[in-house]
Amino acid sequence: MLLSPFGFYIFPCGRSRLWRGLDNPMFTYSGNVKLRAGINKISMLSVAVGLPNVGLHFETWNAGVPGPGTLSGLNEGTRDLTKQRWANKVGLKGETLSLCTLNGSSSVKWVKDLLLAQKQPVTWYKATFDAPEGNDPLTLAMGSMGKGQIWINCEGIGRQWPGYIARGICGECSYAGIYSEKKCQVNCEQPSQRWYHVPRSWLKPSGNLLVVFEEWGGDPA
Repeated sequence: MLLSPFGFYIFPCGRSRLWRGLDNPMFTYSGNVKLRAGINKISMLSVAVGLPNVGLHFETWNAGVPGPGTLSGLNEGTRDLTKQRWANKVGLKGETLSLCTLNGSSSVKWVKDLLLAQKQPVTWYKATFDAPEGNDPLTLAMGSMGKGQIWINCEGIGRQWPGYIARGICGECSYAGIYSEKKCQVNCEQPSQRWYHVPRSWLKPSGNLLVVFEEWGGDPA
C-alpha cells in the first residue's frame, strides 16, 4: 500500500497498525494480516496536517493514499484491491458524539485507574479540574503525549504535537562568521512544544472538562 500522509493508521480486520511518515512521507506499508473466511474489512485513518499551499509545483504534492493497494500471499497470487468497494468518511466518531461536552462525554463508557490506556494510538482521554486560584497565566503540560487535539469545556486549544522532536546538533553558541540558524541551537531531541496556553476566560470555578484525542500514543498520567 503506497501512502503519502503525515500519519497513517491501518486496521486490517480490526487490528491496529501505525505508521508515521514525517521523515519519509512516501512509504509503503507491508505486513502480515490474519484473514477469516468470508468478508474481511480494512479500515484506514489518514492524517493530513493541512495541505501545501506554497513552494515549487506544490499542486503536484500528494497526500492520502495514491495507491495502488495489493494483497499478497493468497493462493491466487497477488490481488489488486484498487477496484474493491471503498468508502470514505471525514472526521472521527468522537467528534460526532461531541465528547468535548459534558452530555457527549457522558454518553460513552470510559475506563480509569489501572485500566487507563497508555502509549496506545487513537485514544480519547478526559479529566475534570477546578480553576486554579489567582490571575497568573495557565499552561497545560503535554510533554508525555504524542500528537492530537485538546479541548477544554469544548473550546479547542489546538493541535498538540510534542512527539515532533526538534532535530539538530546542540553545543556552545558561536556567532563568528556568517550568521545562520545553526549558530546557537538549544533543546535538541526535545519536543518542539510542550506547554500549551489555557485562557482563563474559558474556565469555570469548578468542574472544567479536559478532553484529549491522542493519535500516536501517550501517557496522560
